[in-house]
Amino acid sequence: MSYQQFPPPQGTPYPGPPPKQLRPHDPLAVALGNASFLGLGYFLIRRRLFGILGLVGTAILVVLLCTQRKTGYEFALLGWGVLQIVHGWFLARSQRLQAASRTKRLVALGVTLVVLGGVAFGRYDAQRIDKQAVAERAAGDCGGVRAAQAKYNLGHRIGDAPRTVRVEGDVAACDRIDAAADVLQSATTLIDVPRMKAGFDQLSAVAADPNQQQTVGRAVDQFVGRFPLKDSCASLEVTEWLRTRKPVGNVLDRPNALVPKIEPNALLGCADAQAAKADWAGARSTYQLLVTRYPHAKQAVRARAGVQNANYQILQAKIRAELARVRGLVSSGGYCSTPAKYSPAPRVRGGVNRAVFSGASEYTSKLPSQWKGTTADNAALVVCAGEETQGSAVRTCRYTPFIGSSGTDTWVTFYKIQVPVRVYELRTGRLIRTGNVQISGSVCPATISYTTYNGIGFPDTEQDVKPTAATIRSAFQPLVVRP
Repeated sequence: MSYQQFPPPQGTPYPGPPPKQLRPHDPLAVALGNASFLGLGYFLIRRRLFGILGLVGTAILVVLLCTQRKTGYEFALLGWGVLQIVHGWFLARSQRLQAASRTKRLVALGVTLVVLGGVAFGRYDAQRIDKQAVAERAAGDCGGVRAAQAKYNLGHRIGDAPRTVRVEGDVAACDRIDAAADVLQSATTLIDVPRMKAGFDQLSAVAADPNQQQTVGRAVDQFVGRFPLKDSCASLEVTEWLRTRKPVGNVLDRPNALVPKIEPNALLGCADAQAAKADWAGARSTYQLLVTRYPHAKQAVRARAGVQNANYQILQAKIRAELARVRGLVSSGGYCSTPAKYSPAPRVRGGVNRAVFSGASEYTSKLPSQWKGTTADNAALVVCAGEETQGSAVRTCRYTPFIGSSGTDTWVTFYKIQVPVRVYELRTGRLIRTGNVQISGSVCPATISYTTYNGIGFPDTEQDVKPTAATIRSAFQPLVVRP
């Protein structure tokens, strides 16, 4: 379509400069151009200011949408596009000259279709990636979730920004799961139960999301798969901790099923290891725990035998310690002040009870060998003998000096030899007798000797009897020979 401007009639004065030529506008082309969100319709009708404002407004909303990624900005951007379409339509309709332009319409439609098609494809592809991420999450594959998230680009964020946020949330959850899995791995290696508990606390925070059950479950399964450990006692530490965990009703309860599966072998293996190190008290406790918790398990048969062996070994160790202590006390002479027991020592009975003699040995060394036991090995008694003192008087005799010697008759009294004794029962270390032993002997010999000084001197008027082996034996016999 063309337009022709006619000059004024002949003879009419020219009113001034010719009027500005008006361009016809196509409202549909303007609306289609503005539907591209790029302000293209404004530029088609040479309204550059509106075009720039439309383009800047779209750019601002796109930046906000890509950074904030909230649905509200999607509606704001859509509203901004509708506003430009309506405004461009009415702006073009307000012009006096209007004419359809196929070229402008095709250009506007082409640009708009490219823009909207790109947005639509971005939205579609974002949904496709999201479904892939959901499938990987359902399979518990955090690596697949990350791979899906890495496919998002600017076009996806423009097309469906809120959806990309959801996948990023899955990636953040996977990061927390992996961090907790690393904590659990190191805790299992170091057998650090508090650290293990911290790892499960981290997983618990993620497992609160029902969508993350499979991803959390894979980390839990990795933890479970490390058991049983080579160190049975280490496995036992873990099962003891797992026994204290209360069920929470999700995948974090899976390790609790470990306890009945690995604990019998862990208890048996740990007890055997303790026995190999001669930790008999610990081994007995662990064996007994196995018997108590799993009385019908096949491992309980060995555990019962282990308890018996541990009891025997503990008893033997106790006996060895008692024997070493008693021997040390007897050899050092300290038994009489610090008596101790030797449990295997024979009971005191009728007849001869072998004894270990300690203390003063002037007379006990002359006792029969069949009365004496070796140091605490086969003795029933420990007899502590003190230093001799003067016992009861036996007889007084008169002695006259030899002819030619100066002096007068002297009366000499002879006394028994008194030895203080304490008798201990070696089996219990209990004092069973205390008192004095009095040794008799010969008295009033034909002569007695004494020392003089310058021919003057007197014999000791109080003297001990002269004991014999028989009298010494007779004095000590009641201590070791029971009726």
